[in-house]
Amino acid sequence: MDDELRLIRKIQRTGDRAAADALVRKYYDEIHRFAHRQMPDGEAALDLTQEIFISMLKTLRHYDRKKGAGFRTWLYKITANKTVDYFRSRAAREAEALPIDDIEPVEESDFAKRFEDGALLESVRDYVNTLPADTQRIFRLHIFGGHTFAEIAEVLQMPEASVKSKYYRLINAIRKEFDFHDRT
Repeated sequence: MDDELRLIRKIQRTGDRAAADALVRKYYDEIHRFAHRQMPDGEAALDLTQEIFISMLKTLRHYDRKKGAGFRTWLYKITANKTVDYFRSRAAREAEALPIDDIEPVEESDFAKRFEDGALLESVRDYVNTLPADTQRIFRLHIFGGHTFAEIAEVLQMPEASVKSKYYRLINAIRKEFDFHDRT
């Protein structure tokens, strides 16, 4: 039995705090980097990372390696779901906070300026946030997490061909939406 599985068993059986701390420490930096690549600021990334690990610890009693997924895969499923939830709730708060009449039109020259200072990435993220949750998860795991399509298929428990198809459809939609022609 590997060390990770021993920690999980201790947490599941007795709620061992030292084992929980060791398990969180093992994955904390990796999950925080994943969250930080997507968040508007460092504080939001810390908040999301904390939410992910709280959720992981609350639901760890349901984790069963025998059901197929390794722990890291299971943790990334929680991570992807919490990230989508974060952006959905953020979009809802922003929609309530800003009446449509207060939105100013963007001129073409402003669009070029936003691209130069990195705002285009934020626009692409905002666009992705409006899509179905499974498409968002695929995009985030691949772009921000660096996961392969096979890994994403395992995390999301869907065929790899479906993951690829959804990803490439999304990339084509982004190209059309943001007028990218030969860029990747």
